[in-house]
Amino acid sequence: MRILIKQVTIQDSRSEFFGKRMDLLAENGQWIEISASIQASADVVIEEKDASWSPSVVDLRVHHTLPGGEFREDWSTLQAAALHGGVLDMVLLPTGEPVAQTAESIQFIRQKGFHAMAPLTLDNKGENFAELFDLHQSGASWFGHGAGSLQHVDLMAKCLQYLQTLPVTVVSRPDTVSLSMYGQIHEGLQSTLQGLKGIPVLAETLSIKRDLDLLRYVRTHDFGGASSSFKLHFSCLSSAESVELIREAKAEGLPVTSDVAVHQLVFTEAAVADFDTNRKVFPPFRTEADLEALWNGIKTGVIDAVVSDHHPIEFESKAVEFDHASFGTIGLETLFVAFAQAAMDRKIKHALDFISLKPAQLLGIQLPELKVGATCQGLVFTEEPQEPYAESMIKSKSKNSCFLGHTFAHQIRYVIQGDSLTKN
Repeated sequence: MRILIKQVTIQDSRSEFFGKRMDLLAENGQWIEISASIQASADVVIEEKDASWSPSVVDLRVHHTLPGGEFREDWSTLQAAALHGGVLDMVLLPTGEPVAQTAESIQFIRQKGFHAMAPLTLDNKGENFAELFDLHQSGASWFGHGAGSLQHVDLMAKCLQYLQTLPVTVVSRPDTVSLSMYGQIHEGLQSTLQGLKGIPVLAETLSIKRDLDLLRYVRTHDFGGASSSFKLHFSCLSSAESVELIREAKAEGLPVTSDVAVHQLVFTEAAVADFDTNRKVFPPFRTEADLEALWNGIKTGVIDAVVSDHHPIEFESKAVEFDHASFGTIGLETLFVAFAQAAMDRKIKHALDFISLKPAQLLGIQLPELKVGATCQGLVFTEEPQEPYAESMIKSKSKNSCFLGHTFAHQIRYVIQGDSLTKN
């Protein structure tokens, strides 16, 4: 099949055509011509007003509901939601029931086309180690404690000590459970006004400080056996102090990386003033100053990637009083459009790298570059006003999006993967 894409602005920062408007011609899943104007026959001609080309999206944080959570998301709806959002690579958290903690289960997920994060401990209970080496041998290069942070200090230290010898990434979504327990929203003005127990910033920063101290300890006791590719990754930063802690750790030379969920870059604590349970997320939306600090972290390279933190929740667990509602929002379908809009409004240089090339690098994969002879993989998007985001637009089985009612300025029109073309 021949695909001709007319007059798109190239948003692949690696390409020699970056920032230029070009015609692109592909045949049998490979680019065969890239020039200012192509006059050639094609099976499909794509010509959209104000269109751009971007590498496909890489999402480092997707809550895994399978098996056991098919009522929230199944394989087909997960894949449909990802494709609709231009996400062709994603990391599934070790959050299924049962947890994917055998070599066979990791390989099964990989065969499905996903990247599996393996658990640090059996069943995420924080009691006994998972078979870490065997899981790595089966293809797992990322390890985490379910969707959160391993609270057992000695176990976390030993996990870091053992895994630092391998080219892997240990993930922590920083939280001190004894401080955040029963909390509902950010501890601040809104929690006071609404009479809800707050989740303090300290719950996050204390966890980061602990893990950084543990990392320093194991690095000074590695006996020369540490892998140069080992990293400790902090996921879903939400506060200004957290950004500073990561900044200082990187300046110190520690092998540390971080990400932020896209909704944390859009909303503040004011977003839950009306008790909208779809905006009850963890970590919670914080202050305007925190939001600005997160953006500064992106601009200065302290934050390495932006994620969706896609967390499908069934209707019944959101259609209740706020303090009884489950935490979480879906986000696979809105990661690209939400971040593109917010980042371009702030004139972030090479903005789309934070949801494509940078997370790909962290994951250890190479996205195809836009050049003749390379595999076609990416998306065509346009800048055009859309209708307010509604449940009817959602491909995911769960509809708990914090962006419901939000108007996006961009729309993904086509997703191309090899010889496969999907129109949204």
